[in-house]
Amino acid sequence: MPDGKANGARLDSWKDIATYLRRDVRTVIRWEQQRGLPVRRVPGGGRKAVFAYSAELDAWLTQESAGPQGLKPGSNGRLNGTAEAVPFPITPFEFGRLKWPYSVALVAMALLVAIAIIAFRSRTHDGGSDFPVRVGFTLNSLQAFGADGQMLWSYPLPGTLDPHDLFDGRRFEDGVRIADFRGDGEREVLAILRTKFSPNATSTDHFEVDMFSSGGKLLWSYVPRAHLVFATHDLKDNWKPLDVFVSGTQRKQIWVAADHAVWGHSFVVSLDPETGRDTLRYVNSGTTVSLNEVATPRGMFLLAAGFNNEYDSGSLAVIDESKNFAVSPQTEGTRHKCLNCPKGDPDYYFVFSVGTE
Repeated sequence: MPDGKANGARLDSWKDIATYLRRDVRTVIRWEQQRGLPVRRVPGGGRKAVFAYSAELDAWLTQESAGPQGLKPGSNGRLNGTAEAVPFPITPFEFGRLKWPYSVALVAMALLVAIAIIAFRSRTHDGGSDFPVRVGFTLNSLQAFGADGQMLWSYPLPGTLDPHDLFDGRRFEDGVRIADFRGDGEREVLAILRTKFSPNATSTDHFEVDMFSSGGKLLWSYVPRAHLVFATHDLKDNWKPLDVFVSGTQRKQIWVAADHAVWGHSFVVSLDPETGRDTLRYVNSGTTVSLNEVATPRGMFLLAAGFNNEYDSGSLAVIDESKNFAVSPQTEGTRHKCLNCPKGDPDYYFVFSVGTE
């Protein structure tokens, strides 16, 4: 039997574990199922009878924050490496309205890219010594560095970072993109910031997406907000950004995926690089954890990978970026159907099931 003192405090329910990790219960259960969060079962207590030790959770968080090993940044801003995909049956849920001969190729490309982007994400690192090429964080500041390693500027954060905290399993640096967003030859810094206004454990997290000039001036700030209705759930607050993706060659297009901290629904907005003004583009009944895009003869298609709550499975939406809006297809009359969303379907929407022997 483990030594209780050596293993820290014992947490005797999913709620206690989620409170300790400062996450919602759904996220903690997903971490245990998909990422090996050390949760134990009470013998003879049924599936819901669980407990965990705080020291083991701390050790798991430390291991997760170390990130993947043996990978090096590639020149294209992604990480070079190979990913091994575990074979599993793929169930197409809705084929949408792609009436063109390249539809099969598009789906194949989308699935391959989706597997890769979930495993490997990085930032764009190039430019001259006078422009930022990387960033770092202290407890209360964001710092930008040039190609020569010298710090170019430091910006005070609106609150304090927790050095032991993870941003949904990712480092704070993973939420940073550096690029010429406006096509004017400068290099701006785009960053997802998660801070606390108080060191009190009950203090809620504050999320925002900020754009900084190459000289460190705050150009605009976006706080994720949306009003979505699912059955009796009227969701207005508690949104947190999970991923940011930048597309385009000259004037960039910024995509941000945000997740509801309690119910797990998500939305994707496009942000104007000049003003930070947001436009709602996609809603998913479940999380959206990773964004990317694929170029086809027909145009650019946004890839939104995540999880669907109704089908309890991983999901992938493929959306024509020229469309105004799309929402995940859900069963009418269920709590998973968005009641106040505009009409619009993804061109493809897949759910993934894992086969068992």
